[in-house]
Amino acid sequence: MKSINISFLIVVLFAVACKSKPKVIVEDKPEVQNSTNKAVVANTNENTTGGSPSDMHQVTAVEILQAERYTYIKVEENAETFWIATVKFEAKKGNKYFYRGGLLKTNFESQEHNRVFDKIFLVSSIIDADAHPGGEETHTGTSEVAPNTTEMKQVSGAIKVNELITNREKYNGKSVVVSGKCVKANYGIMGKNWYHIQDGTKKAGKNSDITITSDENIPLGANVAFVGKVILNKDFGAGYKYEILLEEGKLK
Repeated sequence: MKSINISFLIVVLFAVACKSKPKVIVEDKPEVQNSTNKAVVANTNENTTGGSPSDMHQVTAVEILQAERYTYIKVEENAETFWIATVKFEAKKGNKYFYRGGLLKTNFESQEHNRVFDKIFLVSSIIDADAHPGGEETHTGTSEVAPNTTEMKQVSGAIKVNELITNREKYNGKSVVVSGKCVKANYGIMGKNWYHIQDGTKKAGKNSDITITSDENIPLGANVAFVGKVILNKDFGAGYKYEILLEEGKLK
């Protein structure tokens, strides 16, 4: 997964919602901010994905300016264009990205590009839309080859994934156990780890796949068993929508 987890060297005081633009956290006074002598972001491993799902934004990159340490992206969201900046990465024009929050800076100067951005949002965490763990298609299977069922952890009372998907209403709101192989893992997105588990069963000719959110850390390819609560039709916004999801998964 192409994900970037980074943190700003900023102090956030208050959060103010904005319906049509990215969320404004703190707005600077209209004085020049110099990107060459003031740290915009720091490239660390600290997880800065806290906040509510409503802070999520899905944008399309329409222009990209690379600097020594930062990437400036002109993006479009809901027919509106604006600039965001984050730690340097290989952004691509036309790609869709997800990010959350954003610190508004006014009259922000980039000496490397000899320009002043009237307004720009400093973004602490951004991921390529192709790498996000959401979407209605998540339960249709992400592995080309069915997991080897002889290697899987056998757990008493575990429900087969295709049974869970087919009869989802029966299990809605209940705590269930599933076991299988972790075929996809996305870490630290929206404050959670997202795992796709398959157990070799199929639905409509494809490997049955269940998405689990968890605080547990497991490696890709692990054979595990999770207990979690079944949630139906969960919509986090910005494309994070699930017909079925196992939340708060704990290893069993």
